[in-house]
Amino acid sequence: MKLPCRFKRTVVLIVLAASVAAILALVRPWGRRPGYLAGEGGRISPVLKPSELGGRNFYLLGGRYVLRLGPEDPVLRWRLDRGATGELSVTFHAAPKGESVPPFGFSVTATEKGGSRRELFSETWDTSPASALTRRFNARIALSAAAEIEFRLSGATIPGPDVLDAGIFIPRITTEGTGKPPSHVLIISIDALRRDALGIYQSLAGRPPAQSSSPELDRFSEDAVVFLNARTTQSSTWPALSSLHLSAFPRAHGVTENRTFLDAPGVSIATMLRGRGYATLALGSNAIALNIPGFEEKRQYFRADDRLLTAGRRLISEHAARPFFHWYHLFGCHDQYFAPEWVMKIVARDVPGYVYRRISTNALMSGKVPCGPEDVAAVRLLYQGALYYVDSLLKETFDDLKRRGLWDDTLIIVTADHGEELYEHNRYFHHSPSLYDGSLRVPLLIKFPGQRGRRVVRENVSHIDVLPTIHHYFAGRPEAGQFAGLSLLDLLAGKTQAFRDRVLFAEAEGSRVVAAIIGSRKLIHNPSGIMPMAPLGRPFPMGPVEFYDLDTDPGETRNLAASDDPVLRRLLSESSRYIREALEPKAKKKAGEGIEISEDERRAAEEALRSLGYIK
Repeated sequence: MKLPCRFKRTVVLIVLAASVAAILALVRPWGRRPGYLAGEGGRISPVLKPSELGGRNFYLLGGRYVLRLGPEDPVLRWRLDRGATGELSVTFHAAPKGESVPPFGFSVTATEKGGSRRELFSETWDTSPASALTRRFNARIALSAAAEIEFRLSGATIPGPDVLDAGIFIPRITTEGTGKPPSHVLIISIDALRRDALGIYQSLAGRPPAQSSSPELDRFSEDAVVFLNARTTQSSTWPALSSLHLSAFPRAHGVTENRTFLDAPGVSIATMLRGRGYATLALGSNAIALNIPGFEEKRQYFRADDRLLTAGRRLISEHAARPFFHWYHLFGCHDQYFAPEWVMKIVARDVPGYVYRRISTNALMSGKVPCGPEDVAAVRLLYQGALYYVDSLLKETFDDLKRRGLWDDTLIIVTADHGEELYEHNRYFHHSPSLYDGSLRVPLLIKFPGQRGRRVVRENVSHIDVLPTIHHYFAGRPEAGQFAGLSLLDLLAGKTQAFRDRVLFAEAEGSRVVAAIIGSRKLIHNPSGIMPMAPLGRPFPMGPVEFYDLDTDPGETRNLAASDDPVLRRLLSESSRYIREALEPKAKKKAGEGIEISEDERRAAEEALRSLGYIK
């Protein structure tokens, strides 16, 4: 039967409409504007804490940071930015360093905006304490905005830290406010985790694995934003994590290699959230000595992801009554790749004749033992086993958040400090100083509170975008130029142009070798012809100019440096400027600012780095 032309046109229009709807569904998984784009800037934490502490001196005491009071700074004045009725809590600590300590006292007073003043509590010590003392003070208060609370170490002669180490933990006011408090924040960074090791990224690339090594993170991604092209700023842990927390490239924050401690005070994710009343905690492996500002407490669990996450679950239960920010840096997939035998039986179940064994990648790279295709495959399998193991541990943490009813009220970010070379370039099983995408491209999964459904983002993003995103969500859009990165909330709202136009950087060798990326084009620029050196003194050559089209050559095997490409010229100009500005002299930090690094911390950090092969 011949159909009327009008009916045919109707069918065609219906088919076209269905096709357009299907395409839109792929680009935007939700038909209406996602609720998380509004953020939570209007929510107020029931806890107040001082926010202006960037120039103060902190030192570490048993895993907790103490704000030092001494001859140079005997007083901390906290001006309230909003009125508060509730309970003020502060803990004072003093530890004698000698036998003769002059009399000293500690007092807390409150002054209203109009000038009325009252002492909340005080205590004096006329004789030298025999040992360290810790006093917790609590007081009911009802203060208006702009009132001032003063914490004072006093005495005819105020002893210095060489005689008496004195200070307070971050004071707080727990208010009697109403309304829903802001959500919690949990950032999990997994050491040396390649983006393409995760099952979700393999599936999105059209290569779904027969057996995923990351089933829990794959499930996590079902209600998260998945960034396909996220990169770190360096393939070394300390510089990369500094960029993640500070929204700055290594040339700016100064941590250009492992074992360079962050010593400049400034805004971090932790300082921003602590200033909004959050309990701030860091649990980590080799990066815990990094000295990122804003954390009230930190603990090290070197090569012990199971104990770290167990401690994290316990501390979440302690902090759950008020907003918390926890950061866990897991040892994860760092070489030498380790997975328990029970894990490898699962991961290698389809490998004929598989026998569980440990493999020294250092021995393979140095040529002490033969390294053929079967050996490379065996190492890559161990790497997948290491991922499967840490993924199984994360399941316990995620399940615990769900049991406690915290899952929908927690912003969770999962990423890596950097990726890993798995023998793709220069016969290498490691990461630093590689600037190839195996080491620079990282997973970035963000689950916003209450999010339902997966969203996939293709634009280039960086670790430097994490802090401005959290700031935007909890405190409003950052001022232009406030951070090196951009808010990912703008990208998710459809404002893509700024992300497409910018050049992203990564670096090595003290900012003298730089990768520059825009779109699918990538430059590795080594203008001085430096021979980058990997840990244990192994050379990792990178040419003076390497230029790649990642769309057609994702493995970075065809150098297009000889091409007459305007994008290449732009990236050469941008990377030259980056190197030039990086090598300009920097202003030195004033003595007494920021967080002190004790000798015990320095020794522990060096021992950790030495055990990992970074230093001899």
